[in-house]
Amino acid sequence: MRNKAGFTLIEVVIVIVILGILAVTAAPKFLNISSDTYRAKLHELKGYMTEISRIIYGKAVIQGDENDITGRKKVEGIAIWNGYPKAIYVGIGLTIVDFNKNWAFNQDKTGSNSHNGGERVFVATFLKKLDRKDKDDVNKIKATNCYLSYKENNTGGEPIITIIDSGC
Repeated sequence: MRNKAGFTLIEVVIVIVILGILAVTAAPKFLNISSDTYRAKLHELKGYMTEISRIIYGKAVIQGDENDITGRKKVEGIAIWNGYPKAIYVGIGLTIVDFNKNWAFNQDKTGSNSHNGGERVFVATFLKKLDRKDKDDVNKIKATNCYLSYKENNTGGEPIITIIDSGC
């Protein structure tokens, strides 16, 4: 009798075909990982902004500036409005480490009174989503449909932070 060792060519081809079919059916599941990462990072930024806003508000209370709506007050160099960081770079933008390196952002002035206190909106997306020349363009940031919006609350409460992630 002959001692068979190894696989026949047919067996090897069948295994390769089966592995190919499995790879094709499983690939779409794994290709969506980057969009999940973008969404997770936006939620991480939202959580950070929420917590840092509360910390700044607490410090504003200690200073006695929690009700100031002049827009001229600062807490540790961060511009505030009604005790919370303003929706501008020298407000909420300064609270984020390496914000300039990883994010595209700007104040959204599309609203009729968006320059007034309590109505300002700050938007941010991933720098990877835009050309570097477009990093300050609010319309292009919003066109990514993968951004965060930080809006001052005109009733005096916490800022309203919204995530738009349909394009992530």
